Amino acid sequence: MKLRNLPHRGAQAGFTLVEILAVIVILSILMGVLVFSLGNAQGTANEKLTEARLTAISAALGTYEGDMGDYPISHFSDVTTSSASATNQGIEALVQALWKEPMLGLGLSDDILLNTDGDRANNEPLLEIVDMWDNPIAYFHRTDYGQHQTYVTQDGETGEDVESDVVARRHPVTDRWANHQKFQLISAGLDGRFGTDDDLCNFKTE
Repeated sequence: MKLRNLPHRGAQAGFTLVEILAVIVILSILMGVLVFSLGNAQGTANEKLTEARLTAISAALGTYEGDMGDYPISHFSDVTTSSASATNQGIEALVQALWKEPMLGLGLSDDILLNTDGDRANNEPLLEIVDMWDNPIAYFHRTDYGQHQTYVTQDGETGEDVESDVVARRHPVTDRWANHQKFQLISAGLDGRFGTDDDLCNFKTE
């Protein structure tokens, strides 16, 4: 029996180099979109968790004020700061007040504490309450509104240290100090920089 000549399929048996490169490009684009989406979702989750942390701190401060008659101060005495750096002072003073006897954190977890600037006083680390990006949260008692404080954070993109001059915020409508009878808590947000649009606060900013 005579066999018919079958068409040669060698060239069509596999993908061409151009087709393989096209698939790689498409997969790279899809991966980029996926990573971007996951990054946005993580950023949004961290924002919500930081807002919840600000609410929890505010509740603890309400308890402190009820027991002590006022909120913790947001600066150190000269004696305390003699062996400490001048950075992150407001939140460090808050931690000193909330975690000493008999308060012991008032229900706040020790897991929210870090020593981001590595300073100490009386041979003890001066800890800060941090946000979900491990940057110190700025704290101002109402008597320190108008005072400038220096905070050191990490840039959200580069990871480099950023030193910021931070002051309490004013209400956008009345121009009075926001939360003028109490205190202010401010997170530098996703970008790790104070004074930008993604800052998170325990008061309305718009």
